[in-house]
Amino acid sequence: MSYTKQDYYAECLGEAFDSAGLEATREQIAAIARDVELAVEHQGMAFYEPPASDRYNEIEREWKARYEALKKEFDEYQNNAETAVRRALRQHSDAKVSIGKYGEVLRHDGRTSQIQ
Repeated sequence: MSYTKQDYYAECLGEAFDSAGLEATREQIAAIARDVELAVEHQGMAFYEPPASDRYNEIEREWKARYEALKKEFDEYQNNAETAVRRALRQHSDAKVSIGKYGEVLRHDGRTSQIQ
């Protein structure tokens, strides 16, 4: 047999009754424990307590929004850098230019070639 919430509440109530100097039968304590268990189950409805999944979903929405904002900022920065390099190296405005991991400048026009 497993230890249930009702068993836990009954144990707590038994100790509380002893501390307060009150006497109650096991049946009375068990009946009160059932009522306490129901009260605890309905606590969320009495004092609105949203489920944990609501908070998890909110956190996920927040980090996704931050990620998208950072990604947009990075893409704009990269695009501006490539435009500046294209102009500085006097490439056509429609030439596809990228900056490599180690600062090399690459032009992509059917084949990739290193400019600088």
